[in-house]
Amino acid sequence: MTDAQKQFIETVGALVQADAAAARILPSVTIAQAILESGWGKSALTQKANALFGIKADKNWTGPVYASRTKECYDGVRFTKETACFRAYADWAESIADHGAFLCGLSRYRHVIGEDNYRAACIALQQAGYATDPDYAGKLIGLIERFELTRFDQQTVYTVQRGDTLTKIARRFGTTVDGLVEANRTKYPRMTRDDIQAGWVLKI
Repeated sequence: MTDAQKQFIETVGALVQADAAAARILPSVTIAQAILESGWGKSALTQKANALFGIKADKNWTGPVYASRTKECYDGVRFTKETACFRAYADWAESIADHGAFLCGLSRYRHVIGEDNYRAACIALQQAGYATDPDYAGKLIGLIERFELTRFDQQTVYTVQRGDTLTKIARRFGTTVDGLVEANRTKYPRMTRDDIQAGWVLKI
């Protein structure tokens, strides 16, 4: 692993773990997608539009758009080049947040959301039609295993939003209020069962 690759993984990993929507998807899978889709952050789409995941801008997208060349494989054998319009973002954090919201908002990705087996999640992504590459799942799995990305799955974090309560957060992540308090008391000594603040980054 090069220093640049390590930096990319650590940067994206931290952003993924801090995002609420992304937390419902295995971080290892999201990081592998970012590596593959952005070419380690060096693709024109990522450099020009901060787009890490190559999500196309359909009629429901109202944000900025960037046109870029892409390769698609519609018959499972031959790749063709074409120009497509992709969603563009202000920064990588925004790209990661939209990726999580995109997957969580479409029923066809329901087998990805909450899946705790990275192999199953990668296969579900391909079967749901995220990419046309017939070896998409295999490439993601290869990246996860080669770069040991499952280490990011061992700890989930969540950024407290305005209006959140520990009860709501505990219910969302399948844990308890007491467990949240215990896990975060060292970092936030003033934290109680009834007192949290927007912006705090909690260990789940």
